[in-house]
Amino acid sequence: MNRLAIIQSTKYSLEQRLKTLMEALTLDEKITLLSTSQSAVPRLGIKEYAVGGEAAHGVVDREGSKTSVFPQPIGLSQTWNKQLLYQVGSMIGGDEARIFYQLKNEKTGLTLWAPTIDMERDPRWGGRTEEAYGEDPYLTGELSKELIKGMQGEDPFYVKLVAAPKHFYGNNNEVGRESTSNSIDLRNRREYYLKAFEPAFKEGKALSMMTAYNGVNGIPCMQINEIEEIVRKEWGGMDGFIVSDGGALTLNVEEYKYYPTYEEALADALKKGIDCFVDRKKVVEDAAKRALDKQLIQPEDIDRAVNRMLKVRFRLGHFDENNRKNPYSSVDLDKMCSVEHQKLVREATDESIVLLTNNQSLLPLSKEIKDIAIIGPTANHIYRDWYTGYPPYTITPLAGIQNYLPDTKISFCDGFDRVIWRTKGGKTLTINEKKEWMALGKNEPKKAMIVDEDWGGENWHLFKSPVTGKYLTLHESADSFIATKEEVFDWFNREKVKVNPKTNAYYQLESWNGENISIDKKGRVNTSEQDPSQFERIVIENGIDQAVEMAKNSEVAVVCVGNHPMINGKETEDRKNINLADYQQELIRAVYQANPNMILVVISSYPYALNWEKEHIPAIIYSSHGSQELGNSLAATLFGENNPSGKLSMTWYKNNDLLPSILNYDIRKGKSTYQYAEDNVLFPFGHGLHYAEVSYHNLQTEPAIISNDQPIKLSFTIRNESNIPVKEVVQIYVRFTETYYERPNKLLVGFEKVVLLPKEEKSMTISIHSDQLHVFDVRKEQYILEKGFVQFLVGSSSEELFIRSDLYPMKGEEITGRSLDGLTPTENYDAYDNVYLTKGEEEKPCVTTDNEGGWIMFRNVEASDNNQITIRAKGSGVLKIYDNEKMLEPLCSKEIDTKTWNDVNCVLKPWQDKKDIYLWIEKLKLQSIQWKRG
Repeated sequence: MNRLAIIQSTKYSLEQRLKTLMEALTLDEKITLLSTSQSAVPRLGIKEYAVGGEAAHGVVDREGSKTSVFPQPIGLSQTWNKQLLYQVGSMIGGDEARIFYQLKNEKTGLTLWAPTIDMERDPRWGGRTEEAYGEDPYLTGELSKELIKGMQGEDPFYVKLVAAPKHFYGNNNEVGRESTSNSIDLRNRREYYLKAFEPAFKEGKALSMMTAYNGVNGIPCMQINEIEEIVRKEWGGMDGFIVSDGGALTLNVEEYKYYPTYEEALADALKKGIDCFVDRKKVVEDAAKRALDKQLIQPEDIDRAVNRMLKVRFRLGHFDENNRKNPYSSVDLDKMCSVEHQKLVREATDESIVLLTNNQSLLPLSKEIKDIAIIGPTANHIYRDWYTGYPPYTITPLAGIQNYLPDTKISFCDGFDRVIWRTKGGKTLTINEKKEWMALGKNEPKKAMIVDEDWGGENWHLFKSPVTGKYLTLHESADSFIATKEEVFDWFNREKVKVNPKTNAYYQLESWNGENISIDKKGRVNTSEQDPSQFERIVIENGIDQAVEMAKNSEVAVVCVGNHPMINGKETEDRKNINLADYQQELIRAVYQANPNMILVVISSYPYALNWEKEHIPAIIYSSHGSQELGNSLAATLFGENNPSGKLSMTWYKNNDLLPSILNYDIRKGKSTYQYAEDNVLFPFGHGLHYAEVSYHNLQTEPAIISNDQPIKLSFTIRNESNIPVKEVVQIYVRFTETYYERPNKLLVGFEKVVLLPKEEKSMTISIHSDQLHVFDVRKEQYILEKGFVQFLVGSSSEELFIRSDLYPMKGEEITGRSLDGLTPTENYDAYDNVYLTKGEEEKPCVTTDNEGGWIMFRNVEASDNNQITIRAKGSGVLKIYDNEKMLEPLCSKEIDTKTWNDVNCVLKPWQDKKDIYLWIEKLKLQSIQWKRG
């Protein structure tokens, strides 16, 4: 039988087919399969195929085809519903992605980049907080694992869709992400950042993965050792292919400057486990050829990567002669955006909405209400983020309420001002017949009026013409403004205008890219490098005054605020603070003064510091953006048809100034997330109210002593005390005492979403495995159950914990100290100050600091016979060793000057028993420490 017949026949095993194909491919043909733009090899039945695409909350067709759109992932995470996430994944992978693949002539669509598993330990990650699943690794791991299972399907061989969890790892800031490295120590890596990814591969069996742009401990993520050592080896042999982030090969050279040439960067990435490069095809292929010519790689390095990719493509059915055995090969096109899918979107949206406050039980509203005012910038638009598809329809909050109450008087205003802009010389800026924005001598108020959408952030505004109904955008070729943009949605948002504060009653305006806005000789509003023009802002209709008047004349005012995902929530940008836009705060307070019977609806990609609002506004609801069904779900929630069940997946903080630097990835030292946060919590992780009362009773825990490799059973009852059904998210946390290592204040170890009918009581048993109580022991570099006590806490949020167990002893390892007899990496410290990790010898992390100096501490170090210690060091600086944090008198002091890694020997003053050892360094790198032998 010829090779093509074997490759295409399902009678042969995957191994036989793959081996035959690999042997038949030439080296040049294999190179054409290294980028995401994979070439066709017709003689072997390989069709052209584009790896990649997006499916964060629905399949994304950049060309505009309609697909079902769920809430943003931050909203999906707020459902806390594992079964629902499986259904969402199954619909995306099994139906709509497969249809998308068919519609694209089988050239793309089955290798999509989702879900985002980045840990959201900082809410100022404004550009991508919407994409991920919150701040807790257990919640994120459980939900994303189920989504992946649904996406990929349960057939033992064939795969619906290849899920690619991203961005591996330590990715939670946008500014500088392409050129900087994040310092993440052992315990933070193992207990937090990597822990979130682990279920995706060990249980979800994800067949792809995308690495991050940023570096970790001095090495760009496309070249870190964890790809092979942890993802593929430790987590059970990940049986798929791994891709770099978009353009990361280019950025590695041009921005990060980790390597001077593409061939060096590609060669290292290939060896470290990258199989497919998301970059320009020619750049990738030319780099691979040069790497071979220079013997930076061998043909087997390319074979390994291509083999992994083709193995997955076989499981997608790409090379089958016929599709009789593939259960996912043909899906009815009518399933795309079907009624069945709409119902699932609605269910997910219902469960994603979080009721933050409900003072005086204002909600649910009566359906007999006579008039209602709907106000605010997010009330009558469903804003798309960069990873949203084109939905078949959208129901805005206003439309949803109108649909729900067709006979009720409903008034609406967006709260924005209608203004006229005029030059300092007295010329009015007007939209002419060509839709150009011009400075004209004549005054035509109708053509001159602009809707001034103030989105805050850094004074970003959008200008919309009521005449054209379109946004003003900066024309690429003419550098002038025209009112032609239907939707603000592009990678570069040329509609953004920065309105700088007034100077002598005049404003200066800047374009999206920081250029001054002025008037050219033809009178066009354009950009230039000349001095900016000065403009007078004349308010024709005051949006807040209009909102106040509507609120006064209504029984209830619903004010919808939040962010615009393309203006102040976009990839590549971080937030400066966690406050609502100033204009929105002013709108909220004015409407509340006019009508205290007010409901605040926050529709946003991320949390806010709603301090005044929490204190004054009777009811606050939070929803993410995105869902095509948002308006219907919101209306059903306002009027009680949907009893809200969403729970926050992130802590909402009170004060931006109390947050650590966004580049501080140490959640323990930075007091970040519910695990370590102390006095700065506005709404806690897991918080979310509903319209029912649920009580918790009779917690029983067994066994009474916690041992390794043993399930722990928690039994209790919950009861719906109300006359309406409710979906309750039962949350289980643990608290540790008397442990050697510092542990979280609380740690989520279990959750279930439970449906309770009116007055129904349910008995529940939830098993927690002792592995979930483990700590990563930096002495042994492994997870252990340590000696101490644990308490189980059960309730409806990380702070509303209604039943608590006794303290149970953990029959684990008793840690009294540590020995430095063996080689100990300096990154295995117990505490530190003003140091960070970067690349050291043999690409292992090492400790370093800046000119100010810093220290690391090893706790309870056992004494040595000779008290001579060897430290592996590099640099030109000072090393001092102390036995207490006061650092009054050093045990040893050394001036070091070495351009290569060398052993530095120190003789210490002798001591008995154990001491804390502090290594203070300045301008040095330290790799390891150990007692000198012999």
